[in-house]
Amino acid sequence: MFASTSRFPGLGRSLACVLLVVFAAAPAFPQTPYQPTENEVKAAFLYHFAQLVTWPEESDPATPITVAIVGPDPFGPKLETTIGGQTVRGRTLRIVRAPTVAEIGGPAHIVFIGHKDRGEIDRALAALGKSPSLTVSATSGFAKRGGMVEFRLTPQERVTFDINVEAVGAAGLKMSSQLLKIARVVETGK
Repeated sequence: MFASTSRFPGLGRSLACVLLVVFAAAPAFPQTPYQPTENEVKAAFLYHFAQLVTWPEESDPATPITVAIVGPDPFGPKLETTIGGQTVRGRTLRIVRAPTVAEIGGPAHIVFIGHKDRGEIDRALAALGKSPSLTVSATSGFAKRGGMVEFRLTPQERVTFDINVEAVGAAGLKMSSQLLKIARVVETGK
């Protein structure tokens, strides 16, 4: 299996030196498991929302499910590396970015609003109107202002979310009970 050291003088000593360097460089304790970033967790949730939400008119299965990022993009390339190329019910996820809702370039199934300014958020929500787009943001108070899903952090720094079921219903969307079980339900203006 191993080369004979008698045929290769000095190999035994060289091999021992290489192994010593390799084992000396290896950590003595196992490394901690990878911890995803806050935005990677949020990106994964966007994927799960696509799985657990039903839109009023499920279109042709050959068309992609569009996830639009409007305004500032907190994800950067993490969105593509986390959910890019994934499929949901046989449909690929397509990611688009636009400064405003009007510039998305067509209907979007999920619209993440990256704006922090309440005026910009209100304009984005007004532009979407009652369209069947799941609106998502990480801005505090988003769900109470009429947005559908608001990411928030728990005191333990875990990502969770609030859902405004009134806004979801008004857009004609249906959410899985699994999704509603892990969310905090809020109402507009309350």
